[in-house]
Amino acid sequence: MKDVQQSLRFFIDVLGAEPFQDLGGFAEVTVNGMIIGFSKQSGGWTAADAEFPHIAFRVEADNLWPLKARLEEAGVPTHPIWTRNGYTGLMYFRDPTGNLWELYCPRVRDEDAPRMVRRGENGFAPPIDQLSYEWKG
Repeated sequence: MKDVQQSLRFFIDVLGAEPFQDLGGFAEVTVNGMIIGFSKQSGGWTAADAEFPHIAFRVEADNLWPLKARLEEAGVPTHPIWTRNGYTGLMYFRDPTGNLWELYCPRVRDEDAPRMVRRGENGFAPPIDQLSYEWKG
């Protein structure tokens, strides 16, 4: 993590996390009962063009598209929500440090299923290499 305080602001302001503890060089937030810890490090995150490793958030169907919109409003690059099987919704994004995260919805609403793109359809693959950015938060 390049900047612990920036990561805290990102997770709290953009993803709605709750602050858990902030010890300066180490901090934690909670999201859906999961504790995520941050500490400064010089490297070790997912390569700019690699899909793995990543960390996934399980998202309920009613929250999938609103959370994608919230990320975009905060200036975070996203891509179309996609599926492998027609009912599981997936989308990657990066935090300000470059860690790769996935929104994972095990079952989208029936009315939302047509909005998703299938991997391989019209050559679609999640554009992992286009998700890096400089967050201004």
